[in-house]
Amino acid sequence: MVSAVSTSMAGLSAAFQRFDGAAARVASPQSATDPTAAVVGTVEAKIDVAINTAVLKSSLEAEKRLLDILV
Repeated sequence: MVSAVSTSMAGLSAAFQRFDGAAARVASPQSATDPTAAVVGTVEAKIDVAINTAVLKSSLEAEKRLLDILV
């Protein structure tokens, strides 16, 4: 379970970095040439955050259930 937690945390970190970069591209005047790609990047990063959050939540709940069984 620890690997699932650390993997989802790493995924969250990477997704937040991608979101930050994509949001900066949306706000940048240079994105005027291709604003769609910049917006798509923010949506993809948002989905990645949601997925990794769900995996993290599920992993923590499974660990809690396991500890409840062992105690």
